[in-house]
Amino acid sequence: MRGIGVDIVDLERLDIHKIHFIKRILSEKEYEIFLEIKSEQRKLEFLGGRYAAKEAYMKARHKGLGEIDFHDIEVLNFPNGCPYLNDESAHISISHEKKYAIAFVIIEE
Repeated sequence: MRGIGVDIVDLERLDIHKIHFIKRILSEKEYEIFLEIKSEQRKLEFLGGRYAAKEAYMKARHKGLGEIDFHDIEVLNFPNGCPYLNDESAHISISHEKKYAIAFVIIEE
């Protein structure tokens, strides 16, 4: 194992109506998915999960904010719903519970 990272996000601190912030965090593909989500709660979970995932990825890579652009980290889903990163050496898990989203990332050698 090369690195691990975890991050938790308080969903109540996110505003799904601040498009500038959302576009700063999400890649183009992620943003397209975000726009298709109908429920505000589900939008919060999606945004919070992606934000936590990207922060966890940076921690696993031992990088700080600004060393990796949020758009360079993309979290998509397999057809069965499981998330994956655009880095084949990275493994990710994302979970949501009421007002929190958490992500855990492991980087292999």
